[in-house]
Amino acid sequence: MAFTEEQIRAIEWNEGPLMVLGTPGSGKTTVIINRVNNLIYEHGVKPENILVITFTRAAAASMKNRFLEMTGLRNTDVRFGTFHSFFYWIVRTAYGANMSLSVLDENAKRCVIRELIKNLGVEEYNNDDTLRAVLGDLGDMACNMIETEYFHSRNMSDESFSRLVSDYKDYKKQHAVLDFDDMVTQCYKLLTERTDILEAVRKCYPYIMVDEYQDTNRVQYEILKLLAHPLDNIYVVGDDDQSIYGFRGARPDIMKYFQKEFPKAEIMSLSLNFRCPKEIVDFSSRVISENKSRFDKKLSSNVDTKGLVQVKAVLDASSQNKEIIRAIKSDHAKGIKYSDIAVLYRTNVEPRGLLYKLRNEGIPYSLRDAIPDISSNPYIKPIISYIRYARGDHSRSLFLDFMNKPLRYISRDLLYDKTIELDNLTRIARTNSKDYLVDNIRRLSSELRTISRLSPYAAVNYIRKAVDYDSYLVKQAQEKGVDKDEIFAVVEDFQDSLAGIESFDEMFEMLENTDVVPMEKHRGEDEVQLMTLHSAKGLEFTSVHIMNTVEGSIPYKRSKAPDELEEERRLLYVGITRSSRLLTLYVPEKIGERETNISRFIERYEKWN
Repeated sequence: MAFTEEQIRAIEWNEGPLMVLGTPGSGKTTVIINRVNNLIYEHGVKPENILVITFTRAAAASMKNRFLEMTGLRNTDVRFGTFHSFFYWIVRTAYGANMSLSVLDENAKRCVIRELIKNLGVEEYNNDDTLRAVLGDLGDMACNMIETEYFHSRNMSDESFSRLVSDYKDYKKQHAVLDFDDMVTQCYKLLTERTDILEAVRKCYPYIMVDEYQDTNRVQYEILKLLAHPLDNIYVVGDDDQSIYGFRGARPDIMKYFQKEFPKAEIMSLSLNFRCPKEIVDFSSRVISENKSRFDKKLSSNVDTKGLVQVKAVLDASSQNKEIIRAIKSDHAKGIKYSDIAVLYRTNVEPRGLLYKLRNEGIPYSLRDAIPDISSNPYIKPIISYIRYARGDHSRSLFLDFMNKPLRYISRDLLYDKTIELDNLTRIARTNSKDYLVDNIRRLSSELRTISRLSPYAAVNYIRKAVDYDSYLVKQAQEKGVDKDEIFAVVEDFQDSLAGIESFDEMFEMLENTDVVPMEKHRGEDEVQLMTLHSAKGLEFTSVHIMNTVEGSIPYKRSKAPDELEEERRLLYVGITRSSRLLTLYVPEKIGERETNISRFIERYEKWN
C-alpha cells in the first residue's frame, strides 16, 4: 500500500508524545495499525507493551482485525480495547477475588433510572425524553467529576435531580453494582491513591495510542496523563472538527491542551481526504472554517471522481419528503445501492413523515436510531387527545386528558358516562345553573369542530395558540419548577414532526403502527439508511441527503452559546463529509405554517461557487 509523506511520518514515529490531526477520510485508522506494526517490527517493541484505545467495541474489534489481516497473524498480544473495558480490567485486576461488585450495563441502568424517575412522583418527568436527558446529565456529571451540589440539570429541578442521584447511589449500594461511569471514576481514584498499581500498569503498557481523541472527556484525559508519565510515549489521533459529543462530556479544546500537558509533543496533520471528491471537501472546508476554536487545517481531496453538492430549496416539509424520495429513486435507477444512500437529520423526531412516505413507496429502509414514542409525553398526550376527540372518539378517558387544559372548570362529577357528548354536558351544566360552564363548553365545542377541519400541523398550532394550550404549559412550568423553554421545545419538536403529514389518518397510523418506525437494525440488507447526524459519524455513503438545513434544526434551536453553536457547525461538517460522491442539503421555506431561514452555516453557499 502506498502512503503519503504525512502518513509515513506518523507511522514511523517511535517514542515521545505525538498528536496526529486527522481529517475525514484521511486514513486515521490505517495510520494507527501501521504505526503498531512499525513499533513491533522496526523498533523491537513487544506487542504486549502496546495499548490501543478507542471508544466502541466495534471500532476496537475492527482495528484488531485489520491489524491481523495486514500482518497475517492469527492473534496478537497488542491490546486493542475501549476505555471502559481497559479501565474495568485495571479495577478488576487490582481487586481480584475481593471485587464483589458487578457491572450494570447501559440497558439495565436505563431501566433502573426509569423506575427511580417514576418514584419521584412528578408526572412530567415520567417520559422517554426526560429519561434520555437525565441519563446524559448523570454521565456528564460523572465524566467531568462534578459533585451533585454543583451540578445543575436543565431537565428537572435541582431538588428532584439531587434526590434521583441519591436514590441511584442507594440502589447501586444495595445491589452491589457499579455502572460504566463509576468504573471510570473508580479507576481514576485507584490510580491516584495506589502508586503501586499505577506503576504496574505503566510498566505493562509503556506505549499508549488513542483513537478519536477529540471525544475524550475530562476523567479519561486525567487517567491517560497518569498512565503516560513519565515516559510520555502517548500517541493520540483525532479531529477537533469532529468533536460532536459535548453532551457526553467531550470537549474539543482537550486537543489544544495536549501540547501544554506534554511540552515536547509534536503535531502532525493528515490533510488528504481519500473519501470525498474535491467539490465536497471544498464545501465542507468553507463550512468548518467559520469556527474560531479549532486547529487550522488545509483540507484537500485525493479523489479523482467528480462530486456534486446541491443546496436545494423546497416549499415545505411535505415537498422535502417528496423530493428526497424522488432523489432516492433516481440514485437507485443509476445503480447506487439503497444501502449506499443515507438520509441524515439533526433530531430523531424529524423523519416521521418521511418514514410513512418511504413505506408507501415501497422503498426499503432501516433506522439507526429509535424514534421516540413522543405520544406518551405528558405535554403531548393532551394535544393528541384533543385531536382524537375532535375526530370522533368521545371516550371519557380522552376527554379527561384535555378538558381543563387550559382551565374550563369542568368537574369530573359531571362526567357520568363512558362516552362524553358535549351537548349532554351542556344540558347538565344548565340544569346546575352554571352559565359560565355552559359558555366554556360551547366554546370548546366550537374549537373542536375547527380542529377537525385542519391539517395535523395546523391543528396542533390552533390548539396551542387559539385554544390557549400554551398558557396551560406556562402554568405547569411555574407550578413544577420546570424550565418552560424545555417544555415548549418538546411540543415544538412534535408539531414540526407533523409538518409533512397531510391527514389525521396518516398521523394516527404514524403514531400507532410500529411498522412505520422499526427499531431493529437490518445489518447487511440493501436498505436506505436513516440516522441522526451524530450516528453518522465514522460512516460513508455514495449519496447523502441532509434534511432541514434551516435555523432551529441545524443549528438546533436550544443551542445558543458560542461553544454550542460551534459544535452544531461541527455536526453539520460531519454529515457533509459522509458523502463519497453526491451531497444534497434541503432547505424548506416553511415547516408547517412557520417560515424558516436557511442555516447560517450554509447561507453564503452561492457566493462560494
